[in-house]
Amino acid sequence: MSAFQDMVRQDLDVFFDPDESGEEHSIDGKTVVCVVDDQTYRDRKGGTEFAVSQSTVFLFARSEDLPPRREPGEELRLDGVPYTIETWDEDMGASSVSLFINV
Repeated sequence: MSAFQDMVRQDLDVFFDPDESGEEHSIDGKTVVCVVDDQTYRDRKGGTEFAVSQSTVFLFARSEDLPPRREPGEELRLDGVPYTIETWDEDMGASSVSLFINV
């Protein structure tokens, strides 16, 4: 492993550390330390939404801790709740998954 890859892995160790920003969540029945964020969507859309009929969250986790990557439109259960995958991106060992549910 290169020095750069070592630095990225160390950064991920800090980011997903439960004493920092990581939390345990159930993903398809498996406990995974990850970061779940519902603020990112509001920030990208420019503020609070009115008459929301859809709830969107972003899930950040180590790619190796998640189930195999799925395509948009497929289901992923977060804490027992079935969400629909909007996007699933992987980069340098971390995944960012945008999930939505109709409410």
